[in-house]
Amino acid sequence: MDKALDPYAELGVTPQAEPEVIRAAFRALAQRYHPDRQTGASALWAAKMARINQAYEVLSQPERRRAYEASRCPPAPQGVAPLIHNTTRASVRTGQPFLTTYDARGRLHAFV
Repeated sequence: MDKALDPYAELGVTPQAEPEVIRAAFRALAQRYHPDRQTGASALWAAKMARINQAYEVLSQPERRRAYEASRCPPAPQGVAPLIHNTTRASVRTGQPFLTTYDARGRLHAFV
């Protein structure tokens, strides 16, 4: 596997994402970037699809995913507070910060 490739970032999922979420993200990206579905597809589309396929190969197989997790940096400590953002247009208008969190399946949520 390419050391510069982050499978989670490539598929747009969190490290805590369940296999169903990873599979759904892969299918959505494959429909969007597959060279056969694009008219006039270039080498960039093929390279993007190759990275998506490589990321899915790592994350779809439990033993390869565990090996990748072991090779990554140590995980963040549990109980880390969620991020509070104060610099959005909505917060500028209302003066209220908003909060981003991930649910148990790895999906991003924003709360105002």
